[in-house]
Parts: sequence; structure tokens; C-alpha cells
Amino acid sequence: MKLLELFKAIKDEGLQKDQLESYHKTITELYADMHLQLGEIKKKKGLFMLKNPEMTGVAIMREWNGNPDGQREIELKSYIKATSAQLSSLRSRLYANY
Repeated sequence: MKLLELFKAIKDEGLQKDQLESYHKTITELYADMHLQLGEIKKKKGLFMLKNPEMTGVAIMREWNGNPDGQREIELKSYIKATSAQLSSLRSRLYANY
């Protein structure tokens, strides 16, 4: 199941406790995986910046954001924020209902 599909499934107000717990576990694992991926990309970003010492900071960032790893970094940061909000919502629902 993809992340966005999980987000849609979680919105169902009729989920039982075991379903909420299962989604919470799944999303927590995905959240951790995304952070690990982001860490790897940040290492690549650091090396990328060292390769171009003659370029200005703005030029380096524009070039970085235009390459596939830069695009993935942008994507992961957005997914991490959304996932954090969904985890918070799941926790609230679990504690409020059970």
C-alpha cells in the first residue's frame, strides 16, 4: 500500500482499535524509513556542494534542487511532515477512543 493510500484509509472514522494500531505501526515504520532515506540524500548533498566550490551558494542550491536527488529530498521532506501529522492524528484517535 502506498503512503497516500494509507492516508486515505486512516481517514475512515469507523476503524477499530486493532486497525488503528496496525496503521500506526505501518506508518511509524515508513516514517523511520523516510528519515533514513533523507539522511542518505543529505550526505549526497554535502558531497555535491564540496564538488563545486567556485559556485555561489544560490547557484549550488538551484543545481541541487534540479537534480533527481534534490527532487527526492524535497519530496521526502513533504512526506515526512505529512506523515508526522498523520501519526499525531492516529495517536489522538487511539487515546481518545480506547
